[in-house]
Amino acid sequence: MSEQSAQNQDKFIVRLPDGLRDRIRLAAESNHRSMNAEVVALLEENYPAPIPENISDPAARMLFWLAKRIRRRSPKPGSPRDKQAALYERIAGDISERMKDIGE
Repeated sequence: MSEQSAQNQDKFIVRLPDGLRDRIRLAAESNHRSMNAEVVALLEENYPAPIPENISDPAARMLFWLAKRIRRRSPKPGSPRDKQAALYERIAGDISERMKDIGE
C-alpha cells in the first residue's frame, strides 16, 4: 500500500457484528499494530492486487512467481504460507510501481 495522508485515503464505514470488534482488537494487539492496520492487512491478504501483465523488473517477476507457486498449493486463508504469498505479492507490486516511477 502506498503511503498517503489520511485525508487522501478512502474511508469505508463498516457495521460489525457483536464481538467482532473485540476479536479484531485482540488480533491487532498480538500483531503489534493498530486495529485499522490489522483490518487493512487482512483485506490485503484476502484481496491481493492483480498481478501486472508486463513486469520488467526481475526481482518483481521472481516474487510473483514464488507467490504463484505458494498459491498453487491452496494454503488456508490466514496461514503462514498464505501470508507469505501475500507479502511477496505486495513487495513485487511495490517494486513494479516504483520502477514505473523511475522510468517516467
